[in-house]
Amino acid sequence: MLRAGFDYSWSEASFALAEEDGTLLFDKFIALPPRNASGLPAWMQECLTQHNAAFQDIGEWSVGVGPGSFTGLRLASSFVMGLAFARGNVRCRGISTAAAMAATAAMEGDRILALFDGRRDELLAFGLRREETFYRPDGVHAVLGNTTLELLDKYDAFVCLSRDEAQIRKVAGSAVEGKLHPLEHLKASSLIFTSPGDFSTTLKDLVYLRPAVFVEPRIPRTL
Repeated sequence: MLRAGFDYSWSEASFALAEEDGTLLFDKFIALPPRNASGLPAWMQECLTQHNAAFQDIGEWSVGVGPGSFTGLRLASSFVMGLAFARGNVRCRGISTAAAMAATAAMEGDRILALFDGRRDELLAFGLRREETFYRPDGVHAVLGNTTLELLDKYDAFVCLSRDEAQIRKVAGSAVEGKLHPLEHLKASSLIFTSPGDFSTTLKDLVYLRPAVFVEPRIPRTL
């Protein structure tokens, strides 16, 4: 049986494969244009073929369930659920993408906060707590602005995507200095090896990033 890790929380997909004993076969990523994932299945198939494997050989999926974009998370979860449904004997579980980010960055603190650009000078924060050698969500999911940064004092370190680093430093300033760990890419293998054997989170338990964007109300149309 092979174990797969898969994440598509933003405009980059990550895919990893490991043997049942934990031997890692590959850990790859691909940048995808926004709202265009038509080439994703073929890329994943190519990754498998290069290592003499197929989707039918995968008996366990660990999929990133966010925080992330609505489109990417729904696509990833639906795709894997479809593969599992076709076989009936495949185990699937959801793993916090934030927890995988902390594992990828090799974080060491007891409390870690994943930060994302929420636009309009706001940050989206997702809290993690350390359990043995991995991280789990601690229940904190907040929107932070220039006047609501007190939450940062409760955490040992911060992890973010490299693309969000500049905006996070602009909003948080000295509060994250020396504690912010930006990631260029997420290792999908972190999904496989986080919380081993824990299937309490399903592929339906998705956490979406919802930037605070104001939309001007429309005037009702009259006949």
